[in-house]
Amino acid sequence: MSLPVVENASALQFPAVVLDEKGEVGSAFKYRIVHRVDNLIIKLLEQRPEWETYGVFRKASRNDMDSDERWQVTLLNSLNISSFGRAITMEPQRYSWFARAGQVSVKGADGEGQPVGTLMLLNDQNVKLLNDAGKPHRRSLSFPSAPEAERLDELIHQLLEMVSTTARQHHIYGWGIKGLPRLADAGIASSVTGPWPLLESLAESYIEQCLSKGAVLGDVIHGLSQVVDTLANLHERGVAHGDIRLEGLREFSGWLGPGLPERFSRVDVAPGPDTLGRKRFIFYNNAWQPPELRFPGVFANPEQPFAPWQYTSATREGDIWSFGVMLAVIVYATVGEGEWFKADEGLQLSLFDYMKTTELYDCTKLEQAVDRTTGFLANNKSLLALNMPSVPISISLTEDDRNMLAPLIRLIGQCTRADPQTRPTAENVKEQLSQLV
Repeated sequence: MSLPVVENASALQFPAVVLDEKGEVGSAFKYRIVHRVDNLIIKLLEQRPEWETYGVFRKASRNDMDSDERWQVTLLNSLNISSFGRAITMEPQRYSWFARAGQVSVKGADGEGQPVGTLMLLNDQNVKLLNDAGKPHRRSLSFPSAPEAERLDELIHQLLEMVSTTARQHHIYGWGIKGLPRLADAGIASSVTGPWPLLESLAESYIEQCLSKGAVLGDVIHGLSQVVDTLANLHERGVAHGDIRLEGLREFSGWLGPGLPERFSRVDVAPGPDTLGRKRFIFYNNAWQPPELRFPGVFANPEQPFAPWQYTSATREGDIWSFGVMLAVIVYATVGEGEWFKADEGLQLSLFDYMKTTELYDCTKLEQAVDRTTGFLANNKSLLALNMPSVPISISLTEDDRNMLAPLIRLIGQCTRADPQTRPTAENVKEQLSQLV
């Protein structure tokens, strides 16, 4: 579908789509329309029997935001709707914690559904407005108590954190970068779904499509060289992906890519009104993400108290660390412990020990944090073990591929250096891998 490709965030009015069968999100929005708060303004833009579209404006008044945000949120009361006299069916499949991929079909004259593309829906199972235990905000939206109104705002803001992952990324696909999904062609899709941005097929997971069935190391490294080429293109355009991991890889038109950029951030852009800026809209606390993103306050400001959940922006250097971890998983799955233990020990350490040995973090704060957290920081498993995929993978090593092992292990060490400023660039990693395939 044809969409405007612009740099000014104020023109990026892409809707996020939420399945709201019982009207719970709509009720909360309608309450906030009447009872405004200074930093959150909601307006009803369009109302149809089968969906409503709201405009949401949130001022940058919180410490995890750096610029104003404007979104359009479309609430569907069903996954079977009618538009311009055409019957539309969406079959959602779980894509990530944030999103579900709705396979959109339009019923033709013969009564058969014709696929027209993929609409990224919010994963309604994780929208607290729909699933929050007890739903205190539903007891009395007309006259809520102060705690209930405050809780309602918390739930709306939680939804908006999810909205941004599906709504703001669509302009990236207009760049036509290999390894990312493409926008579906205009035509029947645009005449039926109007401004909703549809993507072409999201393809199969690389793990399920290839690695779980058995692969050869040389072929896998060739695929990873394509992934890092995609990263180099994103980085050159000032975008960090923020979510590089083996489970996210998908092949588009014969090119292996890193998956949807749900956690992406613009980098090297001055923050301000109507610019995407360094959006600190999401936290990074997964095993495949580097310590400086998971604990940004401790890394950037030793005087700041330790906090296990902090919002920050993705970085190019963080993408490279995650790529190095992914490469380590591939090598380990290929050769096992015998060869692997010849490498640098960094990823064989737990997250706590890794951070402690770097001398970049306040050890006292780390020890205090371990005492009061049950997350990865208190987990004794190695970083490598924490990143092994849940689906068993099988990678064989041919005689010709053996010469790759030493350079790959060196590259893993470079990518996973604790100091982000000493890691190679995506272009440099691409060049090193190109010499091996």
